[in-house]
Amino acid sequence: MAAPVINPNTSVLGFTTGQYVAYQCATTDGQTGTWSCANLPDGLSINTSSGLITGMPTTPGVYNTTIKITNANGTATLAVTFGIDDAGYVTDLGIEVNIDLISGAVTFPTSPDGKLHGKNGDYLPLLIGLQKSGELLDLPVTGIAFGLKEFESDARLILSNGSFTKLGSYERTRWRTLVYLDPDKLEGALSDYEASAVVGDATTTTSTDDSQLITLLSAPCEIQIDLQQTDPNLSPSTIQRSSQIFTMLLERAINS
Repeated sequence: MAAPVINPNTSVLGFTTGQYVAYQCATTDGQTGTWSCANLPDGLSINTSSGLITGMPTTPGVYNTTIKITNANGTATLAVTFGIDDAGYVTDLGIEVNIDLISGAVTFPTSPDGKLHGKNGDYLPLLIGLQKSGELLDLPVTGIAFGLKEFESDARLILSNGSFTKLGSYERTRWRTLVYLDPDKLEGALSDYEASAVVGDATTTTSTDDSQLITLLSAPCEIQIDLQQTDPNLSPSTIQRSSQIFTMLLERAINS
């Protein structure tokens, strides 16, 4: 029998860091043997018996690999290029929000005054990152809730619908969620804040903007993160972490 021939694949195989890869090497005539692959991307490995390449690549780059199979009839090689793209997120119109998992402190890297800004009726796309020692972490997030703190000590007015999307992986992980500053939901809370000169850290001022009288409130807010508990010996299966209370500067027309 002639030596094996590996099924040709001359195109670049494109994958992304953190994305699971399953690439099956095969011969044209079904011959089996011992497989190997030189210069595989970090995080990938080849099954020497089946020729299946699996794993999750960790480092972006272009990898010129050589796949090889050897059996009693001879040896065959094939050059294959793996292109690994960076799984970073695109900030688009989102507002970056960082939550420190130790202290619960909330920061806004792109906000000049370190506060979240919004106008009654706005949609705020948030890009939430969870940090420890200043590094973003890739954690099993199962829920995100954004709420305005009300006068009662434990009351929150939830302004997000619970939906979120994971962007990126490893030290580039963020979760995008959308907050709607619903005028109907906010009516009662804003009226309460406007009725008091000082409520905790919430203050009220009025100013003229485009000839309209507006109210600017420093509203206290909080973000709650639900995380999957991965240790089967511990309960509950989902744990909650809440951020520290932070300030959102919220603006609305007095008569709205």
